[in-house]
Amino acid sequence: RRSRVSRVTTAHQRSSRAVCASTAQTTSVMLEKPLGISFAETPAGLVVDDLVADGNADLSDDVYLGDTLVSVNDFACEGKTFDAIMDVIIDAQGPVKLVLAHEAVAPEPAAAPTPAPAPTPAPAAVPNGPTNVTLAFVEAGSTTPVAEASLDGNVVLRTAMLDGGRELYDTWGKLMNCGGAGQCGTCVVRVLEGGDLLSERTDAEVGHLGSGKERNSYRLACQVEPSKGAQGRCVVEMKPTKK
Repeated sequence: RRSRVSRVTTAHQRSSRAVCASTAQTTSVMLEKPLGISFAETPAGLVVDDLVADGNADLSDDVYLGDTLVSVNDFACEGKTFDAIMDVIIDAQGPVKLVLAHEAVAPEPAAAPTPAPAPTPAPAAVPNGPTNVTLAFVEAGSTTPVAEASLDGNVVLRTAMLDGGRELYDTWGKLMNCGGAGQCGTCVVRVLEGGDLLSERTDAEVGHLGSGKERNSYRLACQVEPSKGAQGRCVVEMKPTKK
């Protein structure tokens, strides 16, 4: 499988290496699907390789880059194949229980008191209205919208498209898609307008779709959410022809 580089800008950054069991502590977390996690294989098992910004895992505050997956719904992951573990996640009904191992972090020593800084003027308030992005869907090679939908809150584009009856997968994708786990790369769309209203591309998208000015308009629908507070119109090409 293609290896990917973990992002280092997230606040939930830990060691990118698999965790040694003798020095690890575990955390149990219940997550709705889509989990918003991209896993990578290592000799020690599956590790959290990427988190969708503001996705279910990111918002839980319990999942970190570099965490090792111990179990899924009480299915022990040690010694299991990547595909076997993904099958458990895809087949899960309702919230998914993950047990993750990570390095124990020693508390930082208390900082010495510092003099209070001089007061500074309060920054101007930044508008932070409700998130509401209007999606206009077009057929491959067309610019004429055939349907519209709304994308708000923490709803991913894949969910909005399937709930609205939009065509997302080709024949291969209908048979082989991973159910929104970010692993198969079959839910490809192309954002023709309004890409700045959506979340940044994840490492999973770069791994499946490549990068560069031409490639950046191609997205995996299971990885796309509206940016916080975004309002506007986004044109999405369904089942685009990959260049």
